[in-house]
Amino acid sequence: MSVKRFKFVSPGVFINEIDNSFIPKQPDAIGPVVIGRATRGIAMQPTKIESYSDFVTMFGETVAGAGGRDIYRNGNYQSPMYGTYAAKAFLRSNVAPLTYLRLLGHSTSDGDSTGGDAAAGWKTTYGPAQAPSANGGAYGLWLFTSGSAANAVLGTGSLAAIWYIDAGNIYLSGTVYGGDNLSHQGATGGTTGSNNTVIGTDSDNLFTVVISGSDNKEQKIRFGFDDSADTFIRKRFNTNPQLLSTPGTFYPSSVAKDYWLGETFEQELRDRGFTSGSLGVMMAISKAATTGPWDMEPQSTREARTGWFIGQDLGTPAAYVPFSQQKLFRLVGRGHGEWLHKNCKISIEKIRQSTSTTTGYGTFSLVIRDISDTDSNVVVLERYDNLTLDPTSPNFVSRKIGDQYVSWDTEERRLKTYGDYPNLSKFVYVDTDADVEAGAIPDDLLPFGYFGPPRFRAAYDVNASGSVNSSPGGGGAYKADGGIEQTTFSSLFLTGGWGIVSPGGRDGSATMYLSAGLGIATAASVSALEGMCTGSFVFPVVRLRTSASDGDLSDPKDAYFGMQTTRTATSTTHDKSVADYHRLLYAEYTAGGGQNATDPYNVTGVEDYAYVFSLDDIVLKTAGGTDFYYSSGSRRRESSFTSASYENLLNTGVNRFTAPLWGGFDGFDIKKPDPLANTNTGMSATSTVDSSYVHNTWKRAIDTVTDPEVVDMNLLVAPGLTTTSLTAHMINVCEERADALALIDLPSVYIPPHEQYYSSRSSRIGTTPTNAANDLKDRQIDSSYGCTFYPWVQTRDESTGKLVWIPPSVAMLGVLGSSEAKSEVWFAPAGFNRGGLSEGAAGIPVTNASEKLTSKNRDTLYEARINPIASFPSTGIVVFGQKTLQERQSALDRINVRRLVIYLKKSISILSTQILFEQNVQATWNRFKSLVEPFLANVKTKFGITDYRLILDESTTTPDLIDQNILYAKIMIKPARAIEYIAIDFVIASTGASFDD
Repeated sequence: MSVKRFKFVSPGVFINEIDNSFIPKQPDAIGPVVIGRATRGIAMQPTKIESYSDFVTMFGETVAGAGGRDIYRNGNYQSPMYGTYAAKAFLRSNVAPLTYLRLLGHSTSDGDSTGGDAAAGWKTTYGPAQAPSANGGAYGLWLFTSGSAANAVLGTGSLAAIWYIDAGNIYLSGTVYGGDNLSHQGATGGTTGSNNTVIGTDSDNLFTVVISGSDNKEQKIRFGFDDSADTFIRKRFNTNPQLLSTPGTFYPSSVAKDYWLGETFEQELRDRGFTSGSLGVMMAISKAATTGPWDMEPQSTREARTGWFIGQDLGTPAAYVPFSQQKLFRLVGRGHGEWLHKNCKISIEKIRQSTSTTTGYGTFSLVIRDISDTDSNVVVLERYDNLTLDPTSPNFVSRKIGDQYVSWDTEERRLKTYGDYPNLSKFVYVDTDADVEAGAIPDDLLPFGYFGPPRFRAAYDVNASGSVNSSPGGGGAYKADGGIEQTTFSSLFLTGGWGIVSPGGRDGSATMYLSAGLGIATAASVSALEGMCTGSFVFPVVRLRTSASDGDLSDPKDAYFGMQTTRTATSTTHDKSVADYHRLLYAEYTAGGGQNATDPYNVTGVEDYAYVFSLDDIVLKTAGGTDFYYSSGSRRRESSFTSASYENLLNTGVNRFTAPLWGGFDGFDIKKPDPLANTNTGMSATSTVDSSYVHNTWKRAIDTVTDPEVVDMNLLVAPGLTTTSLTAHMINVCEERADALALIDLPSVYIPPHEQYYSSRSSRIGTTPTNAANDLKDRQIDSSYGCTFYPWVQTRDESTGKLVWIPPSVAMLGVLGSSEAKSEVWFAPAGFNRGGLSEGAAGIPVTNASEKLTSKNRDTLYEARINPIASFPSTGIVVFGQKTLQERQSALDRINVRRLVIYLKKSISILSTQILFEQNVQATWNRFKSLVEPFLANVKTKFGITDYRLILDESTTTPDLIDQNILYAKIMIKPARAIEYIAIDFVIASTGASFDD
């Protein structure tokens, strides 16, 4: 230190303390990116996870496959989700965070136009357009309470269940309603039946369905709707869409089916008394030849959302129209697909009008709840209190929850973020109405209700002009004018009929005259159809809470009006059918790539809102009492509690309601056990983003992490992905970034059942070490930024105890993490000390290898730069190699050196940012050296390098570079090499030899 820095006033000894022992701040730990499926969590966006417990909270537990029978309702868990095992294996080492990129299905606009393998989503093989004679598509069973045969009146029927038919026939069989008094298509009285014939239950209150597949072999199945009985519909019918696959593809031909049971609506059936003594009608569900619930293609993943939350009515009660109320905001999922509407619901509570003289804005709370909870036992996933609609307030709803969302830019192949406020919720973001954002609404507006989800249009009796009446139903919601809309059969998502022959197949082109007969008529005269049944068809909606006292609440004011998710109105048990009411109704996009409908749906045959709920329709049963109940239309009738003022209701403490999320979709082909498998049709070494939605989904995920300024990583892993063009792309991405190592899997090493059904286990070994070596050589990969291992290994799923075969990249990710935890990143992740899989080096238990390699096998693999995983009788399963995929011999043809250099480059670049924009002078150079040299010395001390040299002076940073604002330094290192071969001479000496010689 210069003496000029001392202050000399009078004689003496002056001492200054200089601390050069500061340890430079270490950069945050950097970990891998894992790409794969998961049961839940934000998808197609990199999400950083610090611990395995955090991973389980966000993405769920590991999935071993063969995970359940009711796949359509509960989700597809039929194949292992390898990414979840990789995350578990690595995060158990606790050395660094992990970034997970969950996959959901996406196709390109060109793929949507092409259809087939290129389009995301699913559909039945046949539908109204493909082959009407094959009878494919969606078929619904409507239930009616016992009607009057004398008057041929059925009353109102509710949709009870939907079957999806690939090819074949389905119809009710049993006693025909009305006997010989009524004629029916395909039957005249008696006990026969056919499609669209009214059939009653038998003596056990059960229906019988006759269903046949493409082989025309009929099967009769008796069933009911009591979910506690063995005859429950979901127990009697196939609910696994994957059984429709070509026999022998994923399942043996002995279990193949041509149909599956889709949605069932037990909650409404209980509420309307349809569980026993009912009549049934089977009808096809389709709006037109190219649109219907059977055709969810091409539909990429779609986010669940709430309907718009609306404000209270500030006008005259008699003129109240729910559909006209001011939209405030809605919530949209952040990338969860179907999981969100199946597992979450939204409650608005603690609604309070303003009591301040400085603002008219009131406050409210928003709670994201577990869909299976009850109002007496609320399970909170996230809570946001003291929210306001004041856009200038720190508590503005968009600011407190976040309104940012990401969108994929197809031209730049990257994610772009839109919105003003960062997301604090891991489930949803806020989509605010433009008037609210602009502060252009009355400031006393509060969230008072919501628009319900869309549903297919209901069909009611004809009016005087002969057209079919339609009503939104669902408890008395209104159209914009407060009346009921009229429509014809061509506007409905219903086809078929009985008693009248359809003139145009099942395309819904003719008028349906319900008052004279339920069917498709070509005759203009209604009188020509006399003698037929009359009835109405409705599509179900979830129950809305009627009474505040339902559910055994200790305080009725704790009741949440709006959607009710319990089995009955008074029950405290969750109804599993609730999620079925809120599925995506049909594909939003057409085969030409255009959008079918905006949101809410503006399409013929679909009601924009199944209902509108508002606290404005809350009624007090007895003056002075506490028995509040919901009565749709009560405000319009001027009998609601808010008829005088909405504040009256809030002052009593009735200030909460619950709304559903609806319309999520995963974008997967549900007829595949693994919708992203390498063997899916359309996937090959030459597939492209436009020829295969599976290829596009994987590539989009890989492209998401190409920018090192967006995602920081040192490893890239896509466990189970073996398509060569995509794994080569992973290596290219890492090489372009120059800061990560791609850990890839080879094709056909082991072919799991979800990729292809085989009659023998031995045939799942799809290649040999020699063939694998030759195939890799033919690919001509020459990069130190990639590595691979052979063969697959077996683990034990710790949640279920199942044994699962996993690709070697899963185990190796665990080995790389545990090796770093035991030593450092530059130590070889192999051998008995750090690569002993049987000893727990993988972070998860490894119990077996798909092949036991001989010494010759290992030599063949290692010469081809494939790292063998060896099995030894005495020491177990061990990683026995650590080569990269670089062909040329250099220090970088080993994993430990490549990872060392990646570590050094990342760390030094982070340290270098401390001098960016400083003056390019000697003092700054010295500062750079003081940052980097201790770091390199530390690495040398820990055996990462044997020597190094840092040069930064006038010979590197020359005057012309200074003029270009460049500081140029040279760092030379000698990496420490791992011992891979041990040579020992054993000299056999004679008795008289001296060892000292």
